[in-house]
Amino acid sequence: MAGDIANPRLWTGADLWTAAVASTLPDFDASMTTVPAWKAVGLLSEDGASESRDEDTNDFYAWGGRLIRTTRSKHKRSIKVTCLEDNLVVFGLTSPGSTVATADGVNTRTVKVPKSEKRAFVLEMVDGDIKRRRHIPTGEVTEVGEVTLGESDLQAFELTITIYPASDDTLYLDYDNDPQGAAA
Repeated sequence: MAGDIANPRLWTGADLWTAAVASTLPDFDASMTTVPAWKAVGLLSEDGASESRDEDTNDFYAWGGRLIRTTRSKHKRSIKVTCLEDNLVVFGLTSPGSTVATADGVNTRTVKVPKSEKRAFVLEMVDGDIKRRRHIPTGEVTEVGEVTLGESDLQAFELTITIYPASDDTLYLDYDNDPQGAAA
């Protein structure tokens, strides 16, 4: 059997961080907490994160029905994650443009129609001693799933983060210390 059993990854823990676009990313070996601009969203669902890809393709055929070329356009990439905490960072992501005020121990959330707000994101995952930091320089929460308010289900916020490409078409950068993925 070909392959190496050290290659598959089972990400056993993760954190999602957000900051303003163009915020400085800490060195890979440094904790994300060393740069105050980056804020953690808090606990994430055990379901993990999922990445989806969407694009249009157009196939071209030669006479006789032989496929000779495929073009691609409208590529879109997004990441979906479920936040389990109802904190100020999550509130800002789910209700951009809204505000919170506190007076005499009472918090007042003024929820407004969401405005477009591009942000930077980092999804940091671990598998034993292996760490991967996915840096999304420009993304935006473009969808918030249905939020259950009840006693039988935990309140959670499913976020879909759409990733915007840079001018050179870079979507994100992955940094890791995985010896199995080292360039020769």
